[in-house]
Amino acid sequence: MSKSKNPLYHVSNDGKDVESVSGVVELMIKKLGLDPMVEFLESMLKYMIEEVSSYPIFLHLKELLDELIDKLFLIYQRISPLISG
Repeated sequence: MSKSKNPLYHVSNDGKDVESVSGVVELMIKKLGLDPMVEFLESMLKYMIEEVSSYPIFLHLKELLDELIDKLFLIYQRISPLISG
């Protein structure tokens, strides 16, 4: 993996902890303390995908995921200018 020319870092614990992040989205998640929420969403999505047993259930799950992605993208669009400076 090549090194980024301008790497991003998340600094926490009054500057005692410095962690490299892969992009703006990961930086936003870390900066806002959303790690537990992301882990919860990942586990819920994994569970819901495992429970798909028919096409109608798949369509319903797809609608839910599309709605979630649309809302997350809207939040990202609003917050991105604040983070990028």
